[in-house]
Amino acid sequence: MSETDNQDPNALTDTDTGYGRARLWLGISGVGFWVVVASAALIVGLPQRLGMGVSVASGDAPGAAAALAAVVGVYVLLQLPLDLLGGWVLPRRFERSDDGLATYAARWLRGVTVHGAVLWLCLMGLTVASAYGSWAIAVLGGAVVARLLLALRASLARTVSGFAVGTSSNAGGREAVWETHDPGFTGGWTGVYAPGVSVRPARWEAELTAAGLGVALRRRELAVLTGGLRRGRLVALGFTLVGLMLSLWLAQRMTTPGTVANTLTASLWFTLWSFGGLLVLPTVSRRGVAAVDAAYLCEPDADPALLAEVARRLDALQDGEPTRPGLVETIFHPLPSVDNRKAGRTPTRFGAWDANRLTVYLGLCGGSLLTRAVHCNAGRPALWVWLPTD
Repeated sequence: MSETDNQDPNALTDTDTGYGRARLWLGISGVGFWVVVASAALIVGLPQRLGMGVSVASGDAPGAAAALAAVVGVYVLLQLPLDLLGGWVLPRRFERSDDGLATYAARWLRGVTVHGAVLWLCLMGLTVASAYGSWAIAVLGGAVVARLLLALRASLARTVSGFAVGTSSNAGGREAVWETHDPGFTGGWTGVYAPGVSVRPARWEAELTAAGLGVALRRRELAVLTGGLRRGRLVALGFTLVGLMLSLWLAQRMTTPGTVANTLTASLWFTLWSFGGLLVLPTVSRRGVAAVDAAYLCEPDADPALLAEVARRLDALQDGEPTRPGLVETIFHPLPSVDNRKAGRTPTRFGAWDANRLTVYLGLCGGSLLTRAVHCNAGRPALWVWLPTD
């Protein structure tokens, strides 16, 4: 029996690019909505107008905590229509899921409760740091939180989504296999600066041949060996830290440090900074993917046809959009299309593996409103902490 005999030959061959384009428009709408909200709120001074001058330093920590909880609650309600479209309506419309509304609602409620709690903790941490320390202390506190988000990523992902964790004999015990209902989950490397455990979905074993799975796992090792993983982490952390510094500095020029108004103002500025990252970081992320592909193709036993097939099958689990207009990919997609990967484009400039989507996740430490509004994870709790890599 051949390696492909146990696969449905039509399982991933008929991709519907309408799904990928629909998700793209959803992401544009969601991100655009929050950018407009953030911009308008800053222009009219909404945090100050809402009377959010409650201060931790004045001894009203419970009041500050309650006000920030209300802010998170409003955020959840405003994001809810986008969540329903991205997590339930579109997957059912394009036959990517047959979950009933009750099933989806239970998963969403679990995810949004944990994600909202983490966002609240990050906002509360910034408020306390601003109240009892200087601007530099607040920035340092945000940097510590960003590092913690990386260190605790696997645990947080399981808490948000309820992944079933399996084991693998591959990679000398450095690999974990997770079961999840969402076909878009790819996992990635744990660890902060150095790689820890490679987490991958159990679904890959059914969707890929044994040889194809070997290619996918080898590429993940090459992301480490080429330095792409480390560069991606450093770019994501650096971009986040710079944005946090600027946001807190601007907020302290507009509001009183240590108040809810100050923290919310910083969050709004950081949301705009995060939007800038969505425009510029996809390019270095695509170059990081191309560098890993090039490294694989340089190996003695490399099979270009098999690499292309693996890329096609994994793309089908994502947006199912093997061909994209150049401008659309340049602006919106950190993963190159299947056709562009077939072309074997070797990056000649700086590339950083997974920098863009890691930055989206780390946006929690600055209170970004875009962490679960982008096209790949809107409405999908399984992808709120671990956005898809290649």
